[in-house]
Amino acid sequence: MKKLRIPFSPMVFIPFMGAAVAMRKRPKDAYEEALVAFGGPVLGSVGALGFAGAAHAMDSPLLFALADFGFMINLFNMIPLGMMDGGRICGAISPYAGLVGLGLGGTMAYHGMVHNPIFYLVLLGGGYETFMRFYDPLGHAPPNYYSITSGQRAAITGGYFGLVGALFAAMAWNRQDMMTPEQLQSQSFETTHYRRYD
Repeated sequence: MKKLRIPFSPMVFIPFMGAAVAMRKRPKDAYEEALVAFGGPVLGSVGALGFAGAAHAMDSPLLFALADFGFMINLFNMIPLGMMDGGRICGAISPYAGLVGLGLGGTMAYHGMVHNPIFYLVLLGGGYETFMRFYDPLGHAPPNYYSITSGQRAAITGGYFGLVGALFAAMAWNRQDMMTPEQLQSQSFETTHYRRYD
């Protein structure tokens, strides 16, 4: 954001959701906003990959779990919904991305896949923002805000699906050697049992 000369607030951490930084000035267009939004998930994914590499090197169940959580929370953040990073990125790709995000978010809420109440606020905010983009496009954003070049839109699209694909692949690689909770419990029981009778 500093490079694009966009003033921003201090980082605020949201439990089990990640971190948020508020922009104090709107970017000049949707392409610039998408570039800013890529920052969080890219850095978060690099951090999770570092934990995964350390987990494989040290064979640490804790590091495997932290890496898995990191990949998962970054994938969640890429849902094209409201002011989540995925929503801000996909807003530059298509106005219908918000509808896809609402469908995914609604499905997750219906099946009880997310229990954090902040997610439901994000879902409501995303619904309102998607509605206003269609109902009042001029009031939602300045004129020509979403008028970006086809090259810019292609770059954002490739970056989005490339990052999502990389996160899925990294999560699958991490889970190849990651023990399930049942395996960890069994290992803990066996260790305790042997110590008791040594």
